[in-house]
Amino acid sequence: HAEVIACQTCHIPAFSRGGVPTKMAWDWSAAGELTEEGKPFFTYDEDGHVVYDSRKGTFELGENVIPVYQWFDGNVNYLQQDNKIDPSIRVAINEFLGEPGSADARIWPFKRFNGRQPYDTEHMTFLVPQVAIPNETSYWYNFDWDKALQAGADISGQPFGGHYDFVDTQMDWPITHMVAPKEQALDCASCHAEDSRLAEVEGVWMPGHHRQSLLDQAGFLIAGLILLGAAGHGTMRFVTRNKKTGV
Repeated sequence: HAEVIACQTCHIPAFSRGGVPTKMAWDWSAAGELTEEGKPFFTYDEDGHVVYDSRKGTFELGENVIPVYQWFDGNVNYLQQDNKIDPSIRVAINEFLGEPGSADARIWPFKRFNGRQPYDTEHMTFLVPQVAIPNETSYWYNFDWDKALQAGADISGQPFGGHYDFVDTQMDWPITHMVAPKEQALDCASCHAEDSRLAEVEGVWMPGHHRQSLLDQAGFLIAGLILLGAAGHGTMRFVTRNKKTGV
């Protein structure tokens, strides 16, 4: 197992444990709602955690989250500012590399974070808004996406066609913190079961989860023949136990 599974996979059974939630999704397109007085505001869940911020949009929180599992060999591809995107699908901002069977690859646990963020509908590229510098172009002060996106494009040297929309995104983060006590580590049944944690991992055959009827039948047949042979051998030994062999 150590040749194909990272230590974190078994020793971090879930993240955001202990009653402290983590952000699992962030929707920038929902930002900008203001009070009747034109002031930004916060909305909290029943436990007092922020789930809406006028400056940033809505958040989805999670606790005791089971990770996403995938191969990882230490190499990561990141989407660059000038890369074209397809807004009809959820866009992956990063890609963790690793092939099943590779000597350097292990199955790792990841946090999958979903987002919704602005992009240029002419150039089909992500946009970087100016949000924090306190001036008339900052979204956190004027709540004007047009000004904030144009300012961000000017600062970063990125072309901006003047029209924007929001696209669904995802980003994976490898999990290393929050190692659990050893008695809470995953056991065999966590993976070798019908509802295996590793069910979506490519290139893995797990007894107890994957099944092949012909292989199962062959295995039971072989086991039956072994049992029959052992029983026959025992019976013959019992029948001939008092017979002596002549010399």
